Amino acid sequence: LDGVSLRFDINEHIAVSGPPGGGKSQLALALARLLEPSSGQITIGEQDLSELPEAVIGRRLGYVGQDPYLFNMSLRDNLLYGLKHVPRNAVSYREGDKRRWFDIVEARRSGNPEFDIADDWIDYEAAGATGPEDINEKLIAVLPLVELEEDVYQFGLRGTIDPEQQPRIAAAVMEARRALRSRLADSNVGNLVEPFDRNRYNKNMSVAENLLFGTPVGPAFAAERLSENAYLWSVLESQGLVPALFDVGRQIAETMVELFADLPPGHEFFEQFSFIGADELPEYRALLGRIGKAGPERASQKDRALLVGLTFPYVEARHRLGVIGPEMEARVLAARHAFAEGLPTELAGAIEFYDETRYNAAASLQDNILFGRLVYGQAQAAAIIGRLISEVLDGLGLQHRVLEVGLDFPVGNAGKRLTAAQRQKVGLARALLKRPDLLIVNEATAVLDAASQARILAAVLKARAGQGVFWVVPDKHAVDGFDRVIVVRDGRIVHQGRPDELDPAAE
Repeated sequence: LDGVSLRFDINEHIAVSGPPGGGKSQLALALARLLEPSSGQITIGEQDLSELPEAVIGRRLGYVGQDPYLFNMSLRDNLLYGLKHVPRNAVSYREGDKRRWFDIVEARRSGNPEFDIADDWIDYEAAGATGPEDINEKLIAVLPLVELEEDVYQFGLRGTIDPEQQPRIAAAVMEARRALRSRLADSNVGNLVEPFDRNRYNKNMSVAENLLFGTPVGPAFAAERLSENAYLWSVLESQGLVPALFDVGRQIAETMVELFADLPPGHEFFEQFSFIGADELPEYRALLGRIGKAGPERASQKDRALLVGLTFPYVEARHRLGVIGPEMEARVLAARHAFAEGLPTELAGAIEFYDETRYNAAASLQDNILFGRLVYGQAQAAAIIGRLISEVLDGLGLQHRVLEVGLDFPVGNAGKRLTAAQRQKVGLARALLKRPDLLIVNEATAVLDAASQARILAAVLKARAGQGVFWVVPDKHAVDGFDRVIVVRDGRIVHQGRPDELDPAAE
């Protein structure tokens, strides 16, 4: 920047345009005090920006760049991060609890402040809320402005809750389950879902899922180690199911070896029959050679486990090899009941059984509402049922509850579980939430398509009516709706005025 001189009111909406590398981004960084001018000064009123405490800058200015940093916390915590300045409500500790004393000692020894990280640091007033009770309203209200509402809704459907900690949401989901079941029964799309029924084999579930008939909790019944589970093996043996599954596994292995013999790795069949990979074919080919036509009693424990384990991910409706007939279904059902009835006390918490009358704490909201499996091979089944679930939730006024769960989505280290577009939207939403006197947006929607950028820009300007916005736009075509346009080129302001006064040749 060279010789830049500019004055504007704090409540104006300013668009900054210009060629890439011309200085428009540096102007935004300087205004946010992220770059220090080598000469001259920036003042707000009569205050020199460089002399204002960070506590003031952090509260009164909001800055969003192209790559906002997200912390390895929930989406909610990342949105609220800009509201955390000082402890506001202290946590109370029980008498004799030495954790806080230990933290204070450590803070003093290391020269750090004695603030308690467990306190409530959120400045609810800055967001327009009165406290924890209504902050969710403010969080959810900002999502549509940056077109993040649908993403958070999907996070919520895939999220889980503790029904004991959130009984109202659990009760609402159970109500949605009953409403969806009624809608499916009264519509022509009921054939798109095969509901869970304790006394019926579900052809759209795997053999393992039919045996367990519940959601595993922890590693005990994890799919990748299920064939090693001693209790499950004891049930299969007591029900005489090992020889039958051994034969089914052999049929699957023979079919796979024959089918995949001349196919290159990466062929679509490997994805369709995902329970066996290209690198595993030699092992199964050798296994079949070892056992021949012998039964499980003549095979080693390792070979038995491999073949029986091969049946666990098999889904009859998806893989369609015809190896699970009515007789096998009946035997798996008998083993299902024996598995549930004889489950040892030490494994009681390792699986959450499906029960139509109870919320399944280990399953997602969507799975709890659906309480069944989508039928394989039905065109657009996921989209149709997804819309139906959305209609049910909307009709019951439960969309808000799902969004609350979606806000608890863990974004991962530096937000890696989100797309680049979602990260930019979160950064913008975080800045909007604290309602700064001046919002500085430095090409913060650059990865979005032009139509999305235009919609978000218009929504933010409308929401910020009467509040300052300083927005570095991608080009001169994105300046509609601003009070003034500034064009920066080669480090200098070459034009400023109303959008309708912009010189076509200014850039």
